[in-house]
Amino acid sequence: MDRYERNFIERLFIDAAEEMYNRIMEVYEEYKVKVHEGELTPKEFGKLLDYASASALKDFLERERFKPRVYSEEWFEEYKPSSNDFLIVDPVDGTSNISRGVRYSAISLAIADGPYLDNVYAGYVRNIFTGESYFAYSGEGAYKDGRQIRVRPTVKTIDAFVSIAITHEIPGKSKSLEILRYTNYPRHLGSAALEDCLVAEGVLDLHIDIRGSLRVYDIGASQLIVREAGGKVWMRQGSSNKVSIEKVGKVDIISAATPHLLEKTLDILGL
Repeated sequence: MDRYERNFIERLFIDAAEEMYNRIMEVYEEYKVKVHEGELTPKEFGKLLDYASASALKDFLERERFKPRVYSEEWFEEYKPSSNDFLIVDPVDGTSNISRGVRYSAISLAIADGPYLDNVYAGYVRNIFTGESYFAYSGEGAYKDGRQIRVRPTVKTIDAFVSIAITHEIPGKSKSLEILRYTNYPRHLGSAALEDCLVAEGVLDLHIDIRGSLRVYDIGASQLIVREAGGKVWMRQGSSNKVSIEKVGKVDIISAATPHLLEKTLDILGL
């Protein structure tokens, strides 16, 4: 399977994300008051936002006559792909955040020329509320708003700013919480795609989510962005270190700024 050129894919992602953003904000502005007043639950609101974003992407792809196989949290039975490319989409990453008014959510788009996340060769993440965008193309580095970014050379966990997913984690029983003994700066932000991107640009040093709750579209783009920024990424799907795009779920990830930081984290977590 041939790879599309960088300029084509980057422009495609930018244009698609802009239309997705516009549709998201139309729905956001229309319904946010109803959520605040209790007429609509945050979960219902999140579904409306996901559907709006996915619908905008579907319309865009059909108009552009670019129809890869789409793997997404929200998609459409009537959509018929005409190519074998894998397009991995999270219409709104951080749905719980945006549906409650926490302004930290993203659009994530990635394309792969094979059935595993290792085959992703281009990824794009757009912060919905700030407009900041991250892009990476295999072998050509990672960029934020057109400026090349690099990870921070942090090697000690005690110095690391760590984003750790804690939903359903139980103190004393959950492996991931062990890292809290070894760092002074834990965080939990609620958007895996953006948390990876913060590692890529050196704002965070570690992103840990080993609950088995992630799906390939949560990190399809961002894991490449971390790698292209010089970081190290460990992933697992069930018991396999090969993450299948087609299996979608049960994904774990640790994104680290440096090899030593990743190795130390794996040791602490017993992985």
